[in-house]
Amino acid sequence: MLWVGGQRGYFKNFATDDDYCEWRSDRPVSIADQRAMDERIKRLRDQECAARAQAISAARAHWESLPILTDWHAYIERKGLTLQGCKGVRLDGDDLVIPMYRGGALVSLQNISMGGEKLYRKGCPTRCASFVMSRAKSAVTCFVEGFATGLAVFQIVPNSSVVVCFDAQNLLAVAKETKIRGMGVVCADNDWETQHDKGINKGVENGRKAAEMIGCGVSFPEGIKGTDWADALQEWGDRGPAKVRMQIMKGAKLVMK
Repeated sequence: MLWVGGQRGYFKNFATDDDYCEWRSDRPVSIADQRAMDERIKRLRDQECAARAQAISAARAHWESLPILTDWHAYIERKGLTLQGCKGVRLDGDDLVIPMYRGGALVSLQNISMGGEKLYRKGCPTRCASFVMSRAKSAVTCFVEGFATGLAVFQIVPNSSVVVCFDAQNLLAVAKETKIRGMGVVCADNDWETQHDKGINKGVENGRKAAEMIGCGVSFPEGIKGTDWADALQEWGDRGPAKVRMQIMKGAKLVMK
């Protein structure tokens, strides 16, 4: 991201950097140029806010026009899961549509095709947005990256509520804004292939950071070909439900904050 006027900029390598890096120019700027840059920055920010508000409004109107998911879907069946936990999910043609909320307000949508392709609503913010699968008087709150992982955890851990954060980076953003009571666990993805190839495992690393922010425990599947708890549930066969449940609950921790 380049600051208007080229005096300042930010960049980030999402594969290797935890935070954004900054650079600045030492070239002096006149008062007149600074005022012009400030005015342009304000105009651009106002335009961005207006475009974002328009995109959110369009997303909400589109959401209201969609039918509720009530029956079979190929993506869910392929994951070996049921519709339990799908309350609040709708359909756009053949796509699942997952609502993304922040502060109780709908801010974006995620479409998941029958083949598993995932797309976000253009122009809508996704940072800090989540989808919650809730149970009354649940004993443990589980934080996950993806929707299918959330379904797997919700269906296998019968006393859980699940917060779907959509990706590893947003898991951290949601964690910063989250306060829970009782038991909590981040059910992280295990990006072991990326760790093998590039020496970095964003799923596990961000899962641990998110757990530290929340003050809860963390768990992630090991020794599987896939990366998440939905994969583990399928790969472990008949032993899957009990093994997944045991390992997730083993990682749960009472939140003291």
